[in-house]
Amino acid sequence: MKTVLLLTDFSTDGNHAAEYGYNLAKALNANVILCNAVTIPAQLSEVGDIDWPLSGYDGVIDDSDEELKKLKKHFEHTDHSPGFHPQISTMNQTGRLADVVENVMNSCHVDMVVMGIHRKGIAHSLLDNNCRNMVNATTCPLLLIPPHTPLLDFGRIAFATNFEYPEQDVEDLYNLISLALVFGSDIFVTHVHVALSQSADQQLIADELLMGIIHKANYPNIFYKSVENEDIQTGLNLFCEEENIGLLVMVHRPHDLMDVILRGSRTQNMATKITVPLLVLPDGNQS
Repeated sequence: MKTVLLLTDFSTDGNHAAEYGYNLAKALNANVILCNAVTIPAQLSEVGDIDWPLSGYDGVIDDSDEELKKLKKHFEHTDHSPGFHPQISTMNQTGRLADVVENVMNSCHVDMVVMGIHRKGIAHSLLDNNCRNMVNATTCPLLLIPPHTPLLDFGRIAFATNFEYPEQDVEDLYNLISLALVFGSDIFVTHVHVALSQSADQQLIADELLMGIIHKANYPNIFYKSVENEDIQTGLNLFCEEENIGLLVMVHRPHDLMDVILRGSRTQNMATKITVPLLVLPDGNQS
């Protein structure tokens, strides 16, 4: 991994996610880009915790530049730990967040995008268009950070799947192992199903998947966990809490788990309940 893109709106939650991403980049020996998508003045009163002066377009861009510089200095001046120190660059553009991110990724090679999940009303939940659009548009791993998440504890990683694409699951797990190795993490392949409906075929798929990835990657710390619950979000959240999961990983595919969660109030419920970072992987089956 070379570069991590850290998105912030300069709110408390946004800056916390950026700090989380900075520390993750340190662990991964990756550089970072601090990025702010600048909204038009009429929208500024609804963005973050900052009272932006409505001094015109140039003033808004200047304020964004200053906030990015402050955040960069904060990371540089407070990072006294030994080892790798990420190089920090800053970037801002006007427009929708998803469009700004696409522009950045077209000009820079980005390996992961990190942004915060807000909890201040419906407009700041995962249902918010910014976050929802990012999930739908992601072409690289997208890490969503809930407020107050302790910095970096990936001791246990849950990979949620319904086994619809087992070959792609193997590829995704294989790529996930590079992250797990950094933290010495156990990986739990997790399937949520209605009580008593787990079939022998699904168990067979799980066994074959684990054997395939263990053989391919020579990484034995991968396990299968079947979760009985009639609701996917509830099942995953309970599993993460009970098993002390540090990172939940899901693939965003049409009509798959993440797609189900993104529908209607399910998204808001997930954002309200989830307390661990959520890593969204793009669909590897897309042409």
